[in-house]
Amino acid sequence: MICASYYKYHHKLTGMNKFKKVLKGLTVLGIFTVMSGTTMAQTRIVDYPIINFANTNVIDIQKVELTDSYTKVYVKAHFRPHYWIQIASETYLNADGKKYALTGADGIELDSHFWMPDSGEADFTLTFEPLPLSTTKFDIIEGNEDGAFKLWNVDISGKEVSEFPEGLPSNLKNRNEEASIPNPAFEIGNTTVNFHLLPYIDELSNATSLYVNGLDGSQTEYTVKFDEKGDASISFDQYGTARAFLLDANNVLGSYTFFPGETVDCYVDMRVAGNRDMSHRSKEYQGKARRSIHNGKYSGFDRMKEKSSYDYDYYGLNLYTGEFADYHMTGAEYMKMVKGKYDALSDSIAHLDAPQAVKDIKMLKLQNEVLEAIASSRYLLEHNYRNVHNAWEERELPHDSIPGRLSDKDMSEVATWFEIDNPKLLLDDKSLGLMDWNALGVKGNLSKSMNLFMNMASQAKQTKLTEEDITELRTLPNPFFADACVSMYQEAKRALAQINSVESFRETPNVADQDIFDAIISEHKGKVVIVDLWNTWCGPCRMAIKATEPLKDTELSDKDIVWIYIADETSDPNKYLEMIPNIKGIHYKLTRPQIEYIHNRFDVDGIPYYILVDREGKATGRPDIRIHSKYVKAIKDLL
Repeated sequence: MICASYYKYHHKLTGMNKFKKVLKGLTVLGIFTVMSGTTMAQTRIVDYPIINFANTNVIDIQKVELTDSYTKVYVKAHFRPHYWIQIASETYLNADGKKYALTGADGIELDSHFWMPDSGEADFTLTFEPLPLSTTKFDIIEGNEDGAFKLWNVDISGKEVSEFPEGLPSNLKNRNEEASIPNPAFEIGNTTVNFHLLPYIDELSNATSLYVNGLDGSQTEYTVKFDEKGDASISFDQYGTARAFLLDANNVLGSYTFFPGETVDCYVDMRVAGNRDMSHRSKEYQGKARRSIHNGKYSGFDRMKEKSSYDYDYYGLNLYTGEFADYHMTGAEYMKMVKGKYDALSDSIAHLDAPQAVKDIKMLKLQNEVLEAIASSRYLLEHNYRNVHNAWEERELPHDSIPGRLSDKDMSEVATWFEIDNPKLLLDDKSLGLMDWNALGVKGNLSKSMNLFMNMASQAKQTKLTEEDITELRTLPNPFFADACVSMYQEAKRALAQINSVESFRETPNVADQDIFDAIISEHKGKVVIVDLWNTWCGPCRMAIKATEPLKDTELSDKDIVWIYIADETSDPNKYLEMIPNIKGIHYKLTRPQIEYIHNRFDVDGIPYYILVDREGKATGRPDIRIHSKYVKAIKDLL
């Protein structure tokens, strides 16, 4: 995705003598001039301008045509087939503080739904009042409404695009392509991350989160709030080396590896928002924004990891396409297939014309995928069956429809392919901890430690860690694993104590697990109850809550409506504590057995899931009201 920009300038002069030139550089503008008596018409064409900032990846610009009578923007739209997009007639260009109105369109009807074809691509042109031929940058603004397309700083200057964002400290511009792959850190520390947006764009950074993927396989979200200068700072407890991603509503703004206990400055190249918009182009027409600019201990590794991902092709197994495995395979056939793919891909990586660090990173990723393919073999075989038979909605597959099962002997064979107990594998993924490879005869103890650590850390975060668990962890050679789990447990206990003090939170009724739901709704008979099954880690749940929350003060503002939110113990206590004060309603957090009774009773197929309870207390599962327009009507019908 990161290559030099390329501009084409076409210049023609027609008069007594016709001739054609192609001019490049900073000092000459491409001008198409036609002379007829005393009349002169001028045209300047720029192919594939660089889009520096955008709030969408739907609208890309293929070409800009500037004349003294109009400016025409050639658009290629990319969106889901059979979904609609719309361009408002109020759309305008902004250049040097002046607005240039939209005067027409070809290939799309303004202010109307345009339905995307099967290809998911569509071409149309937008015609505006004429920009000055000397224009170097402009914005395309559809409006200020939610969802309006906005492309800022569309560069048609012809200048070489800078490799680094403006304002980046010079000491972070060095590129060490011979960096070696570090080892992960098995330490505990409080990490401080200082973010600096280059530049600050309010509309691209007002809903930003840092997702930290811990060594234990968990993901924790932290809200990042920037000030008017584009700076922000957060601190969090970190257990071992962690991989983190900074996201706004549309873009991955940053990708980092953090050392526990460090203070690190991360510089966010906001041009990634425009790069995403240009992602469908061939590499030669894309921008140069980087997502891994920081001064932490893993900065060199992150630069090479990003280079590996964006400057070179993917050499992996593509596990989740539905076509990775054939569900007819026996265990031996499955292992042979995986080994064949691994040998071919590792050979390709070995012969890659790239720095050694890039090759090493690609090998680590491939080896992690191999471990995942073996540990998750049954799932991947079932995935192929569902893909072949379009059986995605079936909970249970026909008995013996998938014969292949890997024996311990089959799985232990992977130890002859590469070193499994390699700690550097943890820098790419946590496949090393998916199962106890050491129990299958693999030398070392890291796999056993990681497998136990991932299981016990999950228990600790649910405040379920026992003295017996801690004793077992203490048998591991590295004390880090026990110390980390104990610290997680104590942190979860503190968060739980605070949750209990939140006014909207209720203690779970002291009844049998199968009676939990009825006990929760019993006190609200005579009212309409909306029960929302959700969890903090569920992105669609959170999006739905954000969409429905305003309804409580508008369309669904009624004293006879009760809102009940039920999460379970998989929700991170700290994130739960942060979120529930901002969700109006009554909140419960159930254990796994308790939530399973509710899931089974209402045939819950995933979350978010809604259960509506009428005034008589009759409860009905309503997955159909995930569609927002049905949500309001269904509730009003019960009032």
